[in-house]
Amino acid sequence: MAGTRDDGRDHGMDGRTRAFVTRTTENLLRAFAEAPAAKIRPAPRNNVAGVYGT
Repeated sequence: MAGTRDDGRDHGMDGRTRAFVTRTTENLLRAFAEAPAAKIRPAPRNNVAGVYGT
């Protein structure tokens, strides 16, 4: 429940940001609950060199 006021903090997020963070977290946790994430959602390509230059 990202940014809800239930715990007294909203982390400065507006409604759209809060909804995005909540949905992204749900999707990530659901993917890991199904199986090892790399088996069901492999990276589309190896982009480490492009990102980190190694």
